[in-house]
Amino acid sequence: MNYINRITLLLVMVATCVMGSAVQAQARSLIVAVPSLPPTLEPMGENANRLARITYSIFETLIRLDQFTGEMKPGLAESWKRIDARTVEFKLRKGVKFHDGNEMTAEDVVFSFGPERFLAEQAPGRILAAPFLGVVEKVEAIDPYTVRVTANVADPLLEKRFSTRMSEIISQKAYLAAGGWDKWSQKPVGTGPYKIATFALSNRLELERFDGYWDTPAPADKLSFIEVSELSARMAGLRSGEFDIITELAPDQMATLSNVKNIEVVGGPVENIYGLVFDTKSSPTLRDPRIRQAISHAIDRKAIVDALFMGRTTVANSWQMKTFGNMYIPEMDKEMYDPELAKKLVKESGYKGEPIVWRLLPGYYTLEVSVTQAIEQMLHNVGLNIKLEIKENWEQVEAQSPTRMINNASVTGYYQDPVGQLWRRFKPVAPWRKKEFFTMPERFDQLGTILESSVDLKERQEAFKGMLKEMAANPTATPLYMLPMFYAKKADFQWKAGVMEFMDFSARNLHF
Repeated sequence: MNYINRITLLLVMVATCVMGSAVQAQARSLIVAVPSLPPTLEPMGENANRLARITYSIFETLIRLDQFTGEMKPGLAESWKRIDARTVEFKLRKGVKFHDGNEMTAEDVVFSFGPERFLAEQAPGRILAAPFLGVVEKVEAIDPYTVRVTANVADPLLEKRFSTRMSEIISQKAYLAAGGWDKWSQKPVGTGPYKIATFALSNRLELERFDGYWDTPAPADKLSFIEVSELSARMAGLRSGEFDIITELAPDQMATLSNVKNIEVVGGPVENIYGLVFDTKSSPTLRDPRIRQAISHAIDRKAIVDALFMGRTTVANSWQMKTFGNMYIPEMDKEMYDPELAKKLVKESGYKGEPIVWRLLPGYYTLEVSVTQAIEQMLHNVGLNIKLEIKENWEQVEAQSPTRMINNASVTGYYQDPVGQLWRRFKPVAPWRKKEFFTMPERFDQLGTILESSVDLKERQEAFKGMLKEMAANPTATPLYMLPMFYAKKADFQWKAGVMEFMDFSARNLHF
């Protein structure tokens, strides 16, 4: 080898080492500490905040909903168009790969909503996905990159249904190869920026960058979600450097962490109303609507927001949000707090002090125990005897028995319309009704059907107004406040909390 060639080889070797060192220096793992992890990673396997924060990294939808503006943007579909009031056609991106290496085509989209997973009455994803996608009649492939969706009614929101939860696209080949729903649910395959490496049930989820991702590659080489039930332990882990982000930060701890060098506090209220759900079928006491009305009027929502949340969220006096735009009904959003009326209703009902059991799962929601205890005292002040029962999991909270009376819940507005919130959670196919928590007035269901199928704005507004009146007269749940989600993070990277419970760790929102 001559002198010049040796010099050239040496320079190449040095350059390679330098570039390798630079890549290694840029590689970054991210660890997120959460109160709990879901038992499944299948998007249709659970409808809960703890799964929603994870799915955004693994799966994608045909339309991407901007997490800050609510605007619909191209996702796995590069475009879409209305065919008629019941039909939307999607043009798929070409060259999109699943985590198993297979290309996404129209057949995968059809399978994602097909009878094996959703469209059949006994399909494993049917119960939880039906409130989101129940109007879908068929999904068909027109060609390898064109999909047509037909609803069973005129649906003004059909496009929006394919921009959020339950509409994630999965790999047909990977699903069939898994050998059944249960095995598939532990390691499902999507198209997102991260793929599943390992999942230790309800303990630790390890994701890794998907190098075949169609869009800008994920910034983190590894993304971990670790279950740490106690907030104090999450905070200690963040301070020590063990964790990069912690979730469900309580407002009274914000000042503590905000004053710590290299730690930032982010987040705020999301598009989700936190409230109480009543079982009106199992308990004779709560069958009387006057008791449920009394509970609604006994709660000083503003005091809770001001004292416990330090004014960092807003009161919810009805099951609606101002982001509904022209579907927001301001006259139905009046303050409900009226303790004297609550006392009057309790007296009129003939209530004799029977225990009203309130089940809760500590730590699942921000300040859940503190809020519950504050409301317990407010209900005591109007003459109601509340008995708190601490449970270990949601199965215990929702187990049917005569003592299933009240539990805490949140109702997400997955898109900015009452169909995506109130109707989704209280319609006939909703899980609460399937689990026989309550029956809704026939009028409520009639109005909900109009709300979901009418394309006339005035008719939809009147239907929604009527539904809110039904909820006030015969409350099967009462709203409290906009659910806040606060996070604390290391300051050496950029990440923003959106207006949904999803956590976006893609290149759009994470920068080192």
